[in-house]
Amino acid sequence: MGFRARGSVGASLQDAQSGGTRCTSLRSGAVQTRPSRGHPRLEASRRAFPGTRPANSSASTSASVSLREAELRDRRPGLEGGEVAEGAALEVPRHLAVIMDGNYRWAAERGRGGEEGHSAGIGALRRLVECSVSHGIEAITVYAFSVDNWKRGEAERRFIFSLFETCLTTELPELLGKGVRVRFIGDRAALPASLRGLMETAESATREKRRLHLTIAINYSAREDLAAAARAAAREVAAGRMDPSEIDEGVLEGFLSTAVIPRQCRQPDLLIRTSGEERLSNFLLWELAYTELCFTDVKWPDFDEGTFREALREYSRRERR
Repeated sequence: MGFRARGSVGASLQDAQSGGTRCTSLRSGAVQTRPSRGHPRLEASRRAFPGTRPANSSASTSASVSLREAELRDRRPGLEGGEVAEGAALEVPRHLAVIMDGNYRWAAERGRGGEEGHSAGIGALRRLVECSVSHGIEAITVYAFSVDNWKRGEAERRFIFSLFETCLTTELPELLGKGVRVRFIGDRAALPASLRGLMETAESATREKRRLHLTIAINYSAREDLAAAARAAAREVAAGRMDPSEIDEGVLEGFLSTAVIPRQCRQPDLLIRTSGEERLSNFLLWELAYTELCFTDVKWPDFDEGTFREALREYSRRERR
Protein backbone atom coordinates (compact mmCIF):
# COMPACT_ATOMS: atom_id res chain seq x y z
CA MET A 1 0.00 0.00 0.00
CA GLY A 2 1.37 3.45 -0.89
CA PHE A 3 0.68 6.97 0.26
CA ARG A 4 -0.12 9.98 -1.83
CA ALA A 5 -0.27 13.61 -0.81
CA ARG A 6 -3.34 15.64 -1.66
CA GLY A 7 -3.79 19.31 -2.47
CA SER A 8 -5.10 21.87 -0.02
CA VAL A 9 -8.67 21.98 1.21
CA GLY A 10 -10.66 24.41 -0.94
CA ALA A 11 -7.96 24.64 -3.59
CA SER A 12 -8.46 23.66 -7.20
CA LEU A 13 -5.53 21.26 -7.36
CA GLN A 14 -6.29 17.77 -8.60
CA ASP A 15 -4.99 14.49 -7.14
CA ALA A 16 -1.85 13.13 -8.76
CA GLN A 17 -2.86 9.58 -7.85
CA SER A 18 -6.08 7.64 -7.36
CA GLY A 19 -5.14 4.71 -5.10
CA GLY A 20 -3.48 4.09 -1.75
CA THR A 21 -3.33 6.83 0.87
CA ARG A 22 -3.13 10.60 0.55
CA CYS A 23 -1.54 12.90 3.07
CA THR A 24 -1.62 16.67 3.48
CA SER A 25 -1.06 19.06 6.34
CA LEU A 26 -2.50 22.31 7.59
CA ARG A 27 0.62 24.37 7.22
CA SER A 28 2.41 26.56 4.67
CA GLY A 29 2.90 25.50 1.06
CA ALA A 30 4.04 26.95 -2.22
CA VAL A 31 0.67 26.68 -3.93
CA GLN A 32 -1.42 28.50 -1.34
CA THR A 33 -1.97 32.24 -1.42
CA ARG A 34 -0.35 33.55 1.74
CA PRO A 35 -3.12 34.17 4.31
CA SER A 36 -3.18 36.66 7.15
CA ARG A 37 -0.99 35.92 10.16
CA GLY A 38 -2.35 33.49 12.72
CA HIS A 39 -4.46 31.42 10.35
CA PRO A 40 -3.68 27.79 9.51
CA ARG A 41 -2.18 27.22 6.11
CA LEU A 42 -2.37 24.15 3.97
CA GLU A 43 0.76 22.64 2.53
CA ALA A 44 0.23 21.29 -0.97
CA SER A 45 2.61 18.61 -2.14
CA ARG A 46 2.31 15.41 -4.12
CA ARG A 47 4.37 12.29 -4.24
CA ALA A 48 4.01 8.96 -6.00
CA PHE A 49 4.83 6.02 -3.72
CA PRO A 50 4.79 2.26 -4.33
CA GLY A 51 1.27 0.97 -4.87
CA THR A 52 -0.20 4.22 -6.22
CA ARG A 53 -1.88 4.60 -9.60
CA PRO A 54 -1.60 7.69 -11.80
CA ALA A 55 -4.84 9.57 -12.39
CA ASN A 56 -6.15 10.49 -15.81
CA SER A 57 -5.96 14.22 -15.11
CA SER A 58 -3.07 16.50 -14.11
CA ALA A 59 -2.60 19.95 -12.62
CA SER A 60 -1.46 22.96 -14.58
CA THR A 61 2.23 23.42 -15.39
CA SER A 62 2.69 26.24 -12.90
CA ALA A 63 0.97 24.27 -10.14
CA SER A 64 3.12 21.23 -10.93
CA VAL A 65 6.29 23.30 -10.55
CA SER A 66 5.09 24.63 -7.20
CA LEU A 67 4.17 21.16 -6.05
CA ARG A 68 7.62 19.90 -7.04
CA GLU A 69 9.19 22.69 -5.00
CA ALA A 70 7.04 21.74 -2.00
CA GLU A 71 8.06 18.10 -2.41
CA LEU A 72 11.75 18.98 -2.43
CA ARG A 73 11.29 21.14 0.62
CA ASP A 74 9.78 18.21 2.52
CA ARG A 75 12.60 15.77 1.84
CA ARG A 76 14.66 14.77 4.81
CA PRO A 77 18.45 15.19 4.43
CA GLY A 78 20.17 12.27 2.73
CA LEU A 79 16.98 10.59 1.51
CA GLU A 80 15.67 10.50 -2.05
CA GLY A 81 12.06 11.53 -2.66
CA GLY A 82 11.30 11.94 1.03
CA GLU A 83 11.60 8.19 1.59
CA VAL A 84 12.42 6.90 5.07
CA ALA A 85 15.58 4.82 5.06
CA GLU A 86 15.11 1.08 5.51
CA GLY A 87 15.40 0.20 9.17
CA ALA A 88 15.29 3.82 10.28
CA ALA A 89 13.26 4.62 13.37
CA LEU A 90 9.83 5.99 12.53
CA GLU A 91 8.77 9.35 13.87
CA VAL A 92 5.81 8.77 16.18
CA PRO A 93 3.04 11.34 16.72
CA ARG A 94 2.16 12.18 20.31
CA HIS A 95 -1.55 12.30 19.45
CA LEU A 96 -3.23 10.30 16.70
CA ALA A 97 -6.81 11.02 15.58
CA VAL A 98 -8.73 8.42 13.56
CA ILE A 99 -11.97 8.55 11.59
CA MET A 100 -12.99 4.89 11.56
CA ASP A 101 -14.86 4.66 8.27
CA GLY A 102 -15.91 1.83 5.99
CA ASN A 103 -17.57 -0.82 8.17
CA TYR A 104 -20.72 -0.99 6.05
CA ARG A 105 -18.82 -0.96 2.74
CA TRP A 106 -16.49 -3.68 4.02
CA ALA A 107 -19.51 -5.87 4.77
CA ALA A 108 -21.27 -5.06 1.49
CA GLU A 109 -18.19 -6.08 -0.53
CA ARG A 110 -18.40 -9.49 1.14
CA GLY A 111 -22.15 -9.90 0.74
CA ARG A 112 -22.70 -9.57 4.48
CA GLY A 113 -24.94 -7.40 6.60
CA GLY A 114 -23.80 -4.10 8.07
CA GLU A 115 -23.82 -5.59 11.57
CA GLU A 116 -20.91 -7.85 10.64
CA GLY A 117 -18.96 -4.85 9.45
CA HIS A 118 -19.49 -2.98 12.71
CA SER A 119 -18.49 -6.06 14.70
CA ALA A 120 -15.33 -6.48 12.63
CA GLY A 121 -14.53 -2.83 13.28
CA ILE A 122 -14.12 -3.56 17.00
CA GLY A 123 -11.17 -5.79 16.16
CA ALA A 124 -9.58 -2.95 14.20
CA LEU A 125 -9.98 -0.61 17.17
CA ARG A 126 -8.33 -3.20 19.40
CA ARG A 127 -5.40 -3.40 16.96
CA LEU A 128 -5.14 0.40 16.89
CA VAL A 129 -4.87 0.54 20.69
CA GLU A 130 -2.27 -2.24 20.72
CA CYS A 131 -0.17 -0.54 18.04
CA SER A 132 -0.43 2.83 19.77
CA VAL A 133 0.72 1.39 23.08
CA SER A 134 3.60 -0.56 21.53
CA HIS A 135 4.83 2.50 19.58
CA GLY A 136 4.64 4.87 22.53
CA ILE A 137 1.85 7.13 21.26
CA GLU A 138 0.48 9.21 24.13
CA ALA A 139 -3.09 9.86 22.96
CA ILE A 140 -5.56 8.64 20.36
CA THR A 141 -8.98 10.11 19.62
CA VAL A 142 -11.40 8.04 17.55
CA TYR A 143 -14.66 9.02 15.85
CA ALA A 144 -17.11 6.28 16.86
CA PHE A 145 -20.54 7.85 16.30
CA SER A 146 -21.32 11.28 14.86
CA VAL A 147 -24.51 13.30 15.24
CA ASP A 148 -25.15 12.53 11.56
CA ASN A 149 -25.26 8.81 12.35
CA TRP A 150 -28.73 9.29 13.83
CA LYS A 151 -29.89 9.24 10.19
CA ARG A 152 -29.16 5.52 10.12
CA GLY A 153 -32.05 3.11 10.59
CA GLU A 154 -33.30 2.48 14.12
CA ALA A 155 -32.31 -1.19 14.04
CA GLU A 156 -28.75 -0.34 13.02
CA ARG A 157 -28.48 2.33 15.73
CA ARG A 158 -29.71 -0.12 18.36
CA PHE A 159 -27.13 -2.65 17.23
CA ILE A 160 -24.31 -0.07 17.32
CA PHE A 161 -25.20 1.04 20.85
CA SER A 162 -25.48 -2.58 21.97
CA LEU A 163 -22.08 -3.27 20.40
CA PHE A 164 -20.61 -0.30 22.29
CA GLU A 165 -21.96 -1.71 25.54
CA THR A 166 -20.56 -5.18 24.85
CA CYS A 167 -17.20 -3.71 23.88
CA LEU A 168 -16.94 -1.57 27.02
CA THR A 169 -17.75 -4.60 29.18
CA THR A 170 -15.42 -7.10 27.52
CA GLU A 171 -12.50 -4.81 26.66
CA LEU A 172 -12.23 -2.91 29.96
CA PRO A 173 -9.94 -5.46 31.69
CA GLU A 174 -7.60 -5.41 28.68
CA LEU A 175 -7.55 -1.61 28.63
CA LEU A 176 -6.73 -1.54 32.34
CA GLY A 177 -3.92 -4.01 31.81
CA LYS A 178 -2.42 -1.84 29.06
CA GLY A 179 -2.60 1.30 31.17
CA VAL A 180 -5.20 3.03 28.97
CA ARG A 181 -7.14 6.02 30.27
CA VAL A 182 -10.60 6.12 28.65
CA ARG A 183 -12.60 9.29 28.10
CA PHE A 184 -15.66 10.14 26.03
CA ILE A 185 -16.60 13.36 24.27
CA GLY A 186 -19.93 14.23 22.69
CA ASP A 187 -23.52 14.74 23.85
CA ARG A 188 -24.41 11.84 26.12
CA ALA A 189 -27.96 12.96 26.89
CA ALA A 190 -29.48 11.23 23.85
CA LEU A 191 -27.64 7.95 24.40
CA PRO A 192 -29.25 4.93 26.12
CA ALA A 193 -29.00 5.10 29.91
CA SER A 194 -27.32 1.69 30.02
CA LEU A 195 -24.59 2.89 27.65
CA ARG A 196 -24.07 6.10 29.60
CA GLY A 197 -23.61 4.05 32.77
CA LEU A 198 -20.93 1.87 31.17
CA MET A 199 -19.17 4.93 29.80
CA GLU A 200 -19.00 6.40 33.31
CA THR A 201 -17.76 3.08 34.68
CA ALA A 202 -14.95 2.93 32.10
CA GLU A 203 -13.90 6.51 32.79
CA SER A 204 -13.88 5.95 36.54
CA ALA A 205 -12.05 2.61 36.41
CA THR A 206 -9.24 3.94 34.19
CA ARG A 207 -8.84 7.41 35.69
CA GLU A 208 -5.42 6.63 37.18
CA LYS A 209 -3.98 5.17 33.95
CA ARG A 210 -1.48 7.27 32.01
CA ARG A 211 0.20 5.09 29.39
CA LEU A 212 -2.30 5.97 26.63
CA HIS A 213 -5.14 8.48 26.64
CA LEU A 214 -8.00 7.02 24.57
CA THR A 215 -10.76 9.51 23.80
CA ILE A 216 -13.86 8.16 22.08
CA ALA A 217 -16.19 10.59 20.31
CA ILE A 218 -19.79 9.36 20.57
CA ASN A 219 -22.72 11.49 19.39
CA TYR A 220 -20.10 14.12 18.67
CA SER A 221 -20.22 17.27 16.54
CA ALA A 222 -17.24 19.62 16.34
CA ARG A 223 -19.50 22.51 15.32
CA GLU A 224 -21.73 21.97 18.34
CA ASP A 225 -18.66 21.64 20.54
CA LEU A 226 -17.45 25.05 19.33
CA ALA A 227 -20.92 26.55 19.85
CA ALA A 228 -21.06 25.11 23.37
CA ALA A 229 -17.64 26.58 24.13
CA ALA A 230 -18.82 29.98 22.93
CA ARG A 231 -21.93 29.72 25.11
CA ALA A 232 -19.80 28.79 28.13
CA ALA A 233 -17.54 31.79 27.58
CA ALA A 234 -20.59 34.04 27.19
CA ARG A 235 -21.96 32.80 30.51
CA GLU A 236 -18.68 33.68 32.21
CA VAL A 237 -18.87 37.18 30.77
CA ALA A 238 -22.53 37.58 31.75
CA ALA A 239 -21.71 36.50 35.31
CA GLY A 240 -18.97 39.10 35.54
CA ARG A 241 -16.24 36.50 35.94
CA MET A 242 -14.57 37.35 32.66
CA ASP A 243 -14.13 40.39 30.44
CA PRO A 244 -14.81 39.89 26.71
CA SER A 245 -11.28 41.12 25.97
CA GLU A 246 -9.90 38.13 27.88
CA ILE A 247 -11.38 35.60 25.45
CA ASP A 248 -8.60 34.37 23.20
CA GLU A 249 -7.73 31.03 21.57
CA GLY A 250 -6.45 29.57 24.83
CA VAL A 251 -9.56 30.53 26.79
CA LEU A 252 -11.93 29.17 24.14
CA GLU A 253 -9.93 25.94 23.86
CA GLY A 254 -10.38 25.44 27.58
CA PHE A 255 -14.15 25.26 27.10
CA LEU A 256 -13.97 22.58 24.39
CA SER A 257 -14.75 18.97 25.29
CA THR A 258 -11.19 17.95 24.35
CA ALA A 259 -9.86 20.06 27.25
CA VAL A 260 -9.98 16.81 29.27
CA ILE A 261 -6.97 15.55 27.27
CA PRO A 262 -3.61 16.51 28.83
CA ARG A 263 -2.39 19.79 27.41
CA GLN A 264 0.97 18.43 26.22
CA CYS A 265 -0.74 16.07 23.77
CA ARG A 266 -4.09 17.75 23.22
CA GLN A 267 -3.64 18.70 19.56
CA PRO A 268 -3.48 15.74 17.15
CA ASP A 269 -0.27 15.47 15.14
CA LEU A 270 -1.69 13.00 12.63
CA LEU A 271 -5.20 12.17 11.41
CA ILE A 272 -5.95 8.92 9.60
CA ARG A 273 -9.25 8.42 7.78
CA THR A 274 -9.98 5.02 6.31
CA SER A 275 -12.17 3.92 3.38
CA GLY A 276 -11.12 6.54 0.84
CA GLU A 277 -13.18 9.54 1.89
CA GLU A 278 -11.24 12.81 2.04
CA ARG A 279 -13.10 15.09 4.45
CA LEU A 280 -13.19 15.78 8.18
CA SER A 281 -16.93 15.18 8.59
CA ASN A 282 -17.35 17.58 11.52
CA PHE A 283 -14.60 15.92 13.58
CA LEU A 284 -12.21 17.97 15.77
CA LEU A 285 -12.41 21.02 13.50
CA TRP A 286 -10.59 23.25 15.99
CA GLU A 287 -8.03 20.70 17.10
CA LEU A 288 -6.98 19.61 13.58
CA ALA A 289 -5.83 23.08 12.50
CA TYR A 290 -2.16 22.05 12.11
CA THR A 291 -2.54 18.29 11.84
CA GLU A 292 -1.07 16.08 9.12
CA LEU A 293 -3.96 14.48 7.23
CA CYS A 294 -3.68 10.97 5.78
CA PHE A 295 -6.41 9.20 3.81
CA THR A 296 -6.35 5.52 2.95
CA ASP A 297 -8.62 3.34 0.83
CA VAL A 298 -8.33 0.55 3.41
CA LYS A 299 -11.71 -0.12 5.02
CA TRP A 300 -11.72 0.19 8.80
CA PRO A 301 -12.20 -3.54 9.59
CA ASP A 302 -9.04 -4.25 7.55
CA PHE A 303 -6.95 -1.70 9.46
CA ASP A 304 -3.94 -3.54 10.91
CA GLU A 305 -0.35 -3.01 12.00
CA GLY A 306 0.77 -2.76 8.38
CA THR A 307 -1.63 0.11 7.71
CA PHE A 308 -0.60 1.72 10.99
CA ARG A 309 3.12 1.55 10.21
CA GLU A 310 2.59 2.82 6.67
CA ALA A 311 0.88 5.87 8.14
CA LEU A 312 3.84 6.39 10.48
CA ARG A 313 6.22 6.10 7.53
CA GLU A 314 4.33 8.83 5.70
CA TYR A 315 4.28 10.95 8.86
CA SER A 316 8.04 10.45 9.19
CA ARG A 317 8.51 11.89 5.70
CA ARG A 318 6.87 15.13 6.70
CA GLU A 319 8.91 18.06 7.90
CA ARG A 320 6.91 19.38 10.84
CA ARG A 321 7.24 23.11 11.48
